Amino acid sequence: KKYRPTKLSDIVGQDEVVASLKGMLAKGKLPHTLLFSGPSGVGKTTIARILKTRLQCSDIDFNDVNCAGIDGVLDVIRGIQARMTQAPLAGPCRIWLLDEVQSLTRATHAQQAMLKILEDTPNHVYFFLCTTDPGKLLAAIRSRSTEVKLNAVGYDDLQGLLKRTLEKEGATVSDAVIDKIIEASEGGARKALVLLHQILGVEEESEQLELIEKADARNEAINLARSLICFPNKRPPWPKIG
Repeated sequence: KKYRPTKLSDIVGQDEVVASLKGMLAKGKLPHTLLFSGPSGVGKTTIARILKTRLQCSDIDFNDVNCAGIDGVLDVIRGIQARMTQAPLAGPCRIWLLDEVQSLTRATHAQQAMLKILEDTPNHVYFFLCTTDPGKLLAAIRSRSTEVKLNAVGYDDLQGLLKRTLEKEGATVSDAVIDKIIEASEGGARKALVLLHQILGVEEESEQLELIEKADARNEAINLARSLICFPNKRPPWPKIG
């Protein structure tokens, strides 16, 4: 959180996206529905929050919804539909940031309700939809959104991010540790910084490398568990006992 970007120019590894958004803002033509897609931890929600600031949206008019963490998704969408026609309370616009928006598929008719909202969006309302899996969304929702595709962050950008962060923290680690963090981060700037934070209090290089490996293995286990929960019919074959 300490080093989360607060300006578009601070975003790492997404030069084309940043240039495109800056152009839209300069012309005053930012679309009212933006669909941010890409791997986890590459800047989707961070960019959405930066745009909130650029649009001068007040905190009271900014609504951050994690679609994966709520049960009544359809009720939330209906609530948005009821509120979006109301004028902003303390600024020029209202914004809804819907994170993990692919989770709308969990509720019957939720995507259809969202589609209706996008068709009738007032001029003072913006929707920022964030997803790691845009293919789960209705084609009609994607066609009514301007998709902003973010990519995994490359090696050079991650290396630069880690070295700049170490310099600001007044700390040093070996190139081998930096390489290991980059490898384990899988192109995610957020994960790279989390891993760096975890090893900064450890002095021995061997212990630092071991911590990174353990953290990576734990994340692999979590991702496997999530896959089994989301796709119970596609689990790997279990060994026969007896």
